[in-house]
Amino acid sequence: MSDAQFVKVRYKLTEKVAQAGGMTAGMASERAGRELKAQREEAHHALGTMLGGLEAMNRERSAQPTDVYDAATQMVDIAGLFDMKSFCDAAYSLSELTDRLRNHGRQDWASIGVHINALRLIWTRDEDGSAEVKAMVDGLWALTDRALEKPPSA
Repeated sequence: MSDAQFVKVRYKLTEKVAQAGGMTAGMASERAGRELKAQREEAHHALGTMLGGLEAMNRERSAQPTDVYDAATQMVDIAGLFDMKSFCDAAYSLSELTDRLRNHGRQDWASIGVHINALRLIWTRDEDGSAEVKAMVDGLWALTDRALEKPPSA
């Protein structure tokens, strides 16, 4: 019977982290958090600019549903990076509403306008997670869910 041999496996990742300049996952996460925090003001400004564009589209009512959808999804992407949950949920509701309307060949600028006004309110409150804001976002989703129902006959 031969003697057992122990072979120590060397992992390249362990070696790289141990080298000068390497970093742990915690260090990388901390750095990413600092970088995101530095971009927060610019992102907030970009969201305000996008909101202004949506407001103009709603006033003119000449934009294509795809334009509103694209703007709303970009807002979801930006707000999601900065943990702006209420704003993100409201923008997502707008993108869903627009997608449903566009897939059925309809336009409902009144419902789109309600979403845009709610987004403006949430944006000015700097992501207030209050019960009132949550109730407003829930109302937007209810509006989105009812968007394709037939109106009651008069």
